[in-house]
This record gives sequence, structure tokens and C-alpha cells, in this order.
Amino acid sequence: MRNNSSQEKADGVGKKRRRGFNFIDFLLILFVLVIILTAINIVSPISLINKFKSEETYTVLYTVELIGVDDEFLDKIKENDTVVDSVSKYSLGVVEAVDYTVHSTLEYDESANDGAGEGVLTAHKDKYDILVTIKASASYMSEKGYFVNDRRIAVGEKLALRFPDYAGEGYCVARSVEN
Repeated sequence: MRNNSSQEKADGVGKKRRRGFNFIDFLLILFVLVIILTAINIVSPISLINKFKSEETYTVLYTVELIGVDDEFLDKIKENDTVVDSVSKYSLGVVEAVDYTVHSTLEYDESANDGAGEGVLTAHKDKYDILVTIKASASYMSEKGYFVNDRRIAVGEKLALRFPDYAGEGYCVARSVEN
């Protein structure tokens, strides 16, 4: 025969105790979060670490060539105009100098030189190539280059620029850094 008191003791031991949140659980969760954030930071192209680094700023002069601009727009780009990126709408600096030349193209002329043909440089009197030199404050990212408001400034880079009275696309043809 069984004793009821022993049955009650066995049932009491069999019940699960409610386990509370403790410091070890907190450390394990924290450790897992650190591993996940580190993995995201390594894989992500925009590193979180780079956002918290103190950045040095540099003064950058860069020249953008706008090709084949109509002559009616020549006076629309002036010194001291603010230049804005047409896509992001962020400032890319201030115009330091504007220079222009008559736009010319190399065309093939078959009638010249006994039918052998040759290239002829043809000037277009109503179109101009404009060189706009822009001065801006830039940050430098190792192995990526100079950036003005998150826009990379490098020779060969295509830029969509907006001036107060004109908008156009061109390529960066020169860049220098002032100390």
C-alpha cells in the first residue's frame, strides 16, 4: 500500500520550477547579437565602422567637361554658382572657373585624296564644349577615393550637374586636392 504523503512528495518534485531570466542568458544573447552585427558589418558595402570614424576634409578642385552645349546656354554657368547633383540634390561645390571652346567633331571625308578618304575636323559654330572647374569640401575614404556629399569625385566619373540656370551631364576630366 502506498502512502498518500509520499505520493504528494513525488508529484511536487515532478513539477517544473519556473526559471527566471538570469545574467548568463543576458550574456549569451548579447554575444549572439555581437556576432550577427559583426557579420553584417563585414558583408555590408557601407560599413558601420566607417560611419563612426572621424573624417578628414580636403578641398578638392575638379573639372567637368560638358560637350555640345548650345550657344544660348553659355552665359547660364557663372563663377560662384552653386553646383548641385541632379540625382541626389546635394551640393557638389561652387564654380571657380568656366572656359569654353567651339565644339568640333572628326568626320570621315571619302572624296579627299584619290578616294582613299581621311578624317576632317569639323567645327560647329552653334555648339560649345564647356570646362567647369568646381571647388568643394570632400572627405577621403581609403581605397575608394574622394567624396563630396556621398558622390564620388574621380577622373572619368560621369556627373549630372545642376546650376541655377542650367542642367547637364559631363565627365570629370581633372581633379586636384589642396592641402
